[in-house]
Amino acid sequence: MLDEAVFTLDVGSGTQDFMLFAEENIRNCPKAILPSPTRLIAKKIEKIHSDVYLYGYTMGGGPIKFAVKRHLERYRVYASERAALTFSDNLERVREMGIIIREPDGKAVAIKTGDVDVPFFEDFLSKIGYELPSTLIVGVQDHGYSPYESNRIFRFRIFEKMLRRKPQIESFLFHHSEIPHEFNRMRDAARCILDHMKAEVYVVDTVFAAIAGCSLSARNFPALLVNFGNSHVTAAVIDENLEVKSLMEHHTSVLRRKGREYIQTLLEDFVRGKVSNEDILNDGGHGCFVGEVVDVVDRVCTGPNADLSSFREAEGDPMIVGNLGMMLLFNREYLQNFIL
Repeated sequence: MLDEAVFTLDVGSGTQDFMLFAEENIRNCPKAILPSPTRLIAKKIEKIHSDVYLYGYTMGGGPIKFAVKRHLERYRVYASERAALTFSDNLERVREMGIIIREPDGKAVAIKTGDVDVPFFEDFLSKIGYELPSTLIVGVQDHGYSPYESNRIFRFRIFEKMLRRKPQIESFLFHHSEIPHEFNRMRDAARCILDHMKAEVYVVDTVFAAIAGCSLSARNFPALLVNFGNSHVTAAVIDENLEVKSLMEHHTSVLRRKGREYIQTLLEDFVRGKVSNEDILNDGGHGCFVGEVVDVVDRVCTGPNADLSSFREAEGDPMIVGNLGMMLLFNREYLQNFIL
């Protein structure tokens, strides 16, 4: 058992999935599936009928970007440099959107950006009889800071470099003091917390949190593990030591349009090593890394869009698979004593 509670938060484009590991029986641990921070802030912007000033931290885009574009049709949008990086790593492109990167001249409604709303969770937990612990694990999808090159290309170049150095999946979980400088969104997710409270913060890309959580339902290895998220589909071939043999990431919307048969064929070709990074990029996806082709003996999927696959679905609530994955990685890298 843990000596103290651990807070986990899996931040996606559609939802933010919270779970507090605080009870001996894991089924009694508090959990909640909430709208994602980017959706919540987008709704705030849509309700404002005046200029807006965005300040705070770099966070996930998607809905907030669309909301800002619509807002710019009638009003001005100002942003601090840190918040502006939410929209593009290249600040000139942010300015081209119409966003003014400075404090407003006159009146503007200020909205704080960030992937983790610490005051909200402090209040939420206090109302159900808990406290926010000093150990927190956060999952975000970080494309990497790349102002002059495609984030998709840059992201998988980083992944390949890290996987060749240390292929175990827990190597992608970082203490806040060790986050690689390329991952500016991860660093700001940690700062959301550390600027508010003294804590030990760990961050991981949502890709690896989901795959780690999915591995808990694998019956045999090597296994093909697939997360069908709201925005991205991620597939990985993992062995019994949680060593990543191959990794692929695509866009859910693109694959949904192509249909289930296309998805199944793509995944089987991926397992056989017949899919390249260029193939996925040209198909509208993020990328692919094939380190070693092995014989897959199990196939498990998870995520809110798992119906796109015919594979066996991971056991339990699909919306907290990432949280379970975070705890698995944390245990392997730092604890070695907590059993899920």
